[in-house]
Amino acid sequence: MALKQCRHGHFIYNKHDTFIGRSLDLYGEWCESEVELLSRLVGPGSVVVDIGANIGSHSIPLARRVAPGGRLIAFEPQRIVFQQLCANVALNGLTNVTCRPEAVGSARGVARIPALDPRQDFNFGGIRLRSDDKGEHVAVISLDDFGLSKCDLIKIDVEGMEPAAIAGAAKTIERCHPVLFAENNTEKTSAETIAAVRALPGYRAWWHISNYFSSNNFFGNRNNIFEKYQPEANMLCIHESTGVTINGLPEVLNELDTWRQALARQPQVLNENNEIRILGR
Repeated sequence: MALKQCRHGHFIYNKHDTFIGRSLDLYGEWCESEVELLSRLVGPGSVVVDIGANIGSHSIPLARRVAPGGRLIAFEPQRIVFQQLCANVALNGLTNVTCRPEAVGSARGVARIPALDPRQDFNFGGIRLRSDDKGEHVAVISLDDFGLSKCDLIKIDVEGMEPAAIAGAAKTIERCHPVLFAENNTEKTSAETIAAVRALPGYRAWWHISNYFSSNNFFGNRNNIFEKYQPEANMLCIHESTGVTINGLPEVLNELDTWRQALARQPQVLNENNEIRILGR
């Protein structure tokens, strides 16, 4: 483990994590364009849910953004990663964050999560739940179990379980009309994830596609270790009642649309100078 002052505060991270940990180690940030975008969609008093929070690279800055008066609920089912999340919340003196060790799905249950050696190089942000008898037990809950009366943003990064997480939050979404930010970078599950969003009445979705590396990173490091990897792809989903629309991002056209097709339609989205305008806010 290592500890560094990064863009959004002090972070404990695993040096053997080949994506989030390594990015914090070399650049002092992780997927900063996502943090910047989401920070523009919430403010003091907002309630944010981070499903698949990992060590808090998004949770920490968003929790600061919604203070005073707001709160953030962070879910992370990997035991050792969850411990780092809690440590980072404490290190940064945040009192408006609730950390939960459950996985979030469509209903209550139990799943297994691979028991990995944190001393070995691995992408610990890419873990999927298992339905067999291997790994550590982890409780699965639905977001609707919490009966939130207010929810302004739900970020979902659960490695293919996005449709289940959305299904388990259907009542919350219907009641609160939060912004949804759901990962969708795997073509195998893309259609199902898009279908889950399109089934929500009143929502439109846009592709947010970004490189892991930014030349404007906090440490000023010009060495791009992520150059060979595909970009990160998420869907930004907004309810019509907000009156908000997005310029500068390609809209999700249908269930067969993919991030690759969206990038072909609008290749400038990967340009660091691409301006995303949030209209009606």
